This record gives sequence, structure tokens and C-alpha cells, in this order.
Amino acid sequence: MTLGIMTALPVEAAAVLSVVQDVTGFADPHDQNAYQVGLLPSSDPDRPHTVAVLMMPRDGTRLAATCCTNMLRTFPNIRTVLMAGIAGGVPRPAEPDRHVRLGDIVVATEGLIDYGHVRETDTGAVLRGRQSGGTLANRLLRAAGQLRLTEEQTGRRPWEEWLDPDRHEQAGRYPRPPADTDVLRTGDQVIPHPLPPEPAPAPGMPQIHYGAIGSADVLMKSERRRDELAGQHPDLRAVEMEGSGIAASTAANERSWFMVRGVADYAATGKNDRWHRYASYTAAVYLRALLAATPPLAAPRALVSGRALPLVPEPEQQALDALLIDVPADVDLRAVWHAAVPDLPEPDREVFSTPGAVYHHLARYNARAGEPHPAFRFVDRLGRAMANSPTGRELRGWAAARAGLGHQAVDERDSPEDPATRAGKARPALVLRITVDGIDRTRCRITPFLQTTRGPWRPVPGPGEPVDVPRADLAAATAVLVGKAEEAWQDTADRADIEFVLPTALLNEAVQWYPGPEILGESKPIGIEYAVAVRSLERMRETRVHRAWGQRWRQLDRQPFTGRVFRGRGDPADLDDWATELISDDGYLVVVLSAPPGTEVGTGELRAALRAGVPIILWDQREPRPADGTQGLERLVAEPTGLLPENTRRIRIEAASDPAHFGRSVALLWDDADRPITERQADS
Repeated sequence: MTLGIMTALPVEAAAVLSVVQDVTGFADPHDQNAYQVGLLPSSDPDRPHTVAVLMMPRDGTRLAATCCTNMLRTFPNIRTVLMAGIAGGVPRPAEPDRHVRLGDIVVATEGLIDYGHVRETDTGAVLRGRQSGGTLANRLLRAAGQLRLTEEQTGRRPWEEWLDPDRHEQAGRYPRPPADTDVLRTGDQVIPHPLPPEPAPAPGMPQIHYGAIGSADVLMKSERRRDELAGQHPDLRAVEMEGSGIAASTAANERSWFMVRGVADYAATGKNDRWHRYASYTAAVYLRALLAATPPLAAPRALVSGRALPLVPEPEQQALDALLIDVPADVDLRAVWHAAVPDLPEPDREVFSTPGAVYHHLARYNARAGEPHPAFRFVDRLGRAMANSPTGRELRGWAAARAGLGHQAVDERDSPEDPATRAGKARPALVLRITVDGIDRTRCRITPFLQTTRGPWRPVPGPGEPVDVPRADLAAATAVLVGKAEEAWQDTADRADIEFVLPTALLNEAVQWYPGPEILGESKPIGIEYAVAVRSLERMRETRVHRAWGQRWRQLDRQPFTGRVFRGRGDPADLDDWATELISDDGYLVVVLSAPPGTEVGTGELRAALRAGVPIILWDQREPRPADGTQGLERLVAEPTGLLPENTRRIRIEAASDPAHFGRSVALLWDDADRPITERQADS
């Protein structure tokens, strides 16, 4: 089973089971729960979701947490627990776009609000209304967004066919009550319902609401308390009595959750059961449509399917936990995951909260024959990411000893490079393409592009429109665009990068020291808060060098890694021979310029490196380059090539408090051939 579905009432369970295929009973002698298991469609017609449906003996958050924990112990491959059933709606008749009516469907895309916690004061109890824990299932969030987009663009609502008794027989068993029974009152006064917003569903069909759902061990039957809670939480659409318990249980077991509710009453005095059956069924059919738009949540091949002994003895585990606490917060745990266990599915965001959480998540897996355990591979990779620190060396030694390899690496076949730089593994990024005006050379145009999430490289124009500014105002305009990008990234826990696509005339601009947006009264240089790199506008436009560029770039993935560094010689008379040697040996992946662009030698070496397709170029922005600059560049290129963006950021952080530090003048051209910004994209 890969999905669990929980309900609190018999009518809710019956409605869910009416849309599940191949239903059969299942019982575990060690579990007091009774389950019905079956299939629901996924976005892949050949791979349906396998689901376990549980009806709780009664409602309540505490019992929900207990039942959920038992379910996850009985079915250890369940990755997401869904809640389906009825809820009390939160009406807002003065706001038609957010007004909830009986029979409508509420989808908890904004999470849960645990309003059962109160603070006792001298004047009485005060609702704390805090956000509930747990992690929303990202796949289902994306599917809900796709259904919402389809509804708004085409008017197609796949759940409605299941509400038509002419198309599905069971719809006749869950009829919609007469419209005159949907009465909203304030006290004794009847409040008229506003017209639904466009695009509205057909008459007699439910409206879908996306927002937050309140959860507590409280049977809400008070208009005053309902409206008080609604005033505190503008996203609140409904209230119920199981969600916070299930969210807490899934969080403790490193799983995710999701919730769909049908509105059966208005959580006020005078509530009755008249709409229970229909509301239960609307939630069930929407849930079916949601899962039909969701890729199959296949169980990981290596996941332990039963109870297992600890991976290592307790004293060794305690020693590792102590080391993991010392891992710096800026280590990209997702990048380490993809380098260590690229064949395993990425877990939910909460797993990446700490190195310990990732390790213990992987400890639940089995190792393949002849390979080190995935958890050991993660620890080894984590140590590589901290190669120059004592903690990093201890982590690698711990992993090697557990894998029985003495002091060797857990897997020397793999490159230690950060997979976040590889094609298809892009982190969130803001790309600023800057061009110089063809007539007024003192003015520039900034065209922004945004990669909003980790995944395939698919930047979109924005945030905002291209802006034309004097060259002197580039820094201020950049700060505005970085602030807008942060607003777009607010729902991701990933690190983010900033890239400047620059013409050669601007490549030596100290963009890494541009100030970022003012946040809480303070602005920091962007090179401290982000991995900042520059890219070549001319090479991106010149398609005749893209083959050589891509060929060298992809050597970064070649095993074993054999890429080399080529250093400029600083002699204009030797430049032609130097360029010939560079272009004739495609093993050179990094060039260190002997002088910055803008000088005769620096520009000549730069153009030769771009022409040869060299993807990584480093230089000191000072002319002439002092001795500490030469030493600093050598220090950088002595470390693993794939870590250059993060290591460059690290030395800039060191330089922030030391004006004489060489890190203040290090420039990095990190030109990923698999992450283009095309002229068509720029023009759009």
C-alpha cells in the first residue's frame, strides 16, 4: 500500500469505498484497526494507486493520531495519509470569492490550523490558533493545482461526472438535498447567499475551495467562535476534528498528509445530518479525481517491508548523531541526497530539515547486494561536502568503517561534485540577463528569469518585466528583482542561486557585492546570501561553439573524473600558442585567467576559453593581481570542481568582514551548458 485514506464516520468510509476498485478486507493480528484495501486510478493508466482505507471507531484528534500510527506500522510503504469526509464550512457571505456553501468541497492546500490550543488569561481563554505540524504531500498539491488550472481554463471538472446518477449508479445513493435546505443564519436572521464567482460550476454542482482547514477536539456549534476564528485566519474554509492528530502522526513517522472535505453544515447552532451523505460523497469523488491526476506513488524498491533491527549498535549511532549536529546549516542536504542515492525517490521537504532526519530516513532502507547501505553513502557524501573540516573527515571515516572498507571512500566510483549543478537537478535560481544599449552605452537592460523549484531547468520570464536603467543603477535594480524572487520562493526550503548573463564588457563588474533587498531593516551583499556566478552572453548567443561547450561541460559527470585546470600565462606574445594548447586538449574544464577581463591579456584569455568551450573560468578582479589573489585562486581550484560555487560563496562570506581578504575580488564564471537562456526566451 502506498496511500492511506482515513475516515471518521461510516457514511464517510462508505462514500470513499464506493469509488475504490477491487476492494477487499485486510486485518493484522498486531493492529486493532480493520482495513479495506483496493485501487484508485493514477495519472499512469497502467499503475494505479494502491490504497488502504481505515474507518476510525469514533472522531477526535487523539484517536486519529493513534489510528494513523497503527496504520503506518502495519503498512510501512505508505507515503501519504489522506483524510476524506465531512467538515463544517466557514461561510463569508460578504466575500463571494471565499463564501463556502453546503455540499461544497474544501481542499487543504494551505495546511491545517490547530485551534484547539488556548491560552488562559484573567479575562478568559484566548485562541492561539497555531499552524498544525506535518508536511503536505507535494505531489497532491501539484495535482490539485493542475485540476484548479484545468477548471479555470477549460471549465472541465472530472469529479462532476461521478455526481451524475445517469453516468454512475452510486451517485443516486448520495443525492444532493434540496436547495432550500441550505439555509445560513445569524441568530434568527436568514442571510442570503451571494452568487458564486465565475467560472461557476453548473447548478447543483459543488464549488471547490482551496485554503486552510481548522482542526481541534472541539465540535464547533458556535457562530461567534467560528467567525472569530475566520477573522484570525483569512484562508480558513472549514473546521473538523481529526486532521491535527493525523498531521502529528505523519510528521512523527516522516510521512506526508493531505485532506479533502465536503461541507455538511455551517459549524453553528442548529446543525443537523441532512447533508452528511452528499458531502461525504463529494469529498470522495474529488479525492478520486485528484489521485487520477497524481503520478503513482510507487513504493521504493529497497524500503524495509517489516520490522528491522537497528542499522548500527546504539553507541555507534550516538557517536554519529553527535557528528551530525555539527554539520553547518548551509550544507545543501538535497544536493548530498542526489549525489549519494540518486536512484531513490526524493522524500518530502520535512526530511531535509536536519542531517540526522535524512540519515534516519535512509536507515529504514535495505542495501542492494554488493553495495554500501544508502545511509552510509549519505554520510560519506556529507563528509565530502565538508572535505576540509574535521567533522567532514570524521563523517567519512565513520561511513567507511561501517561499510567495512577501512579508510577508503564508501564508493570511489562516484565524483564528489554537487549534483545541484547537473542537468535536471537545477536549484531555484534567479537569472539576470544584462545587455548594453546599442546607442547609449551608459544604459543597460535587465531581463529576469526565474527557476522557482528544484528540478528540470525550466526558467520562466520574471519576476516582473525587463527594466532599462543607467549602468550606475544596476545594483539597485538587482536588489528589487532579488526581493521579488524571494517572494516567489517563499514556499520552498531549497537554497537559491543568482546568475548574471553578461556581455564581455561587464564580466568584471563586481556583481557579487551588489546589495540585496532590505529585509527587516538590513541589506546584505547578494554574494553572501547566494551562490553568485556570471555567465557569458556572447557564448550563449554563438551556437557554433555550443557543441564544444556541451562536450566539456558533460565531462564533469564522467567517472572517474579527469578534468584539469589550465592557467593563463600573462604574456600577450604567448597568447596564440596558449589558446591552441587549450583548444586541442578537451580535458581542460577550468581556466584561471592571469588578468581580469577588460585588460589585453585577460580579455584575450577569456575569449580563447569561451571559444574552446571551457565552462568554468576564475579570475581575480584586481589588476595587477597581488600574491594573495594567486594563492587564493589556487586554493579554490585545489578543491573538487563541482563545489566551486559553494566554496566561492564561502570565501566571500569570510571576506565580508575583512576588506583585505582575496575573496572580495574573486569572480566565477560557471557556465552550465544544459541551462541556456535562449533569444526566444529573452524576447518573450
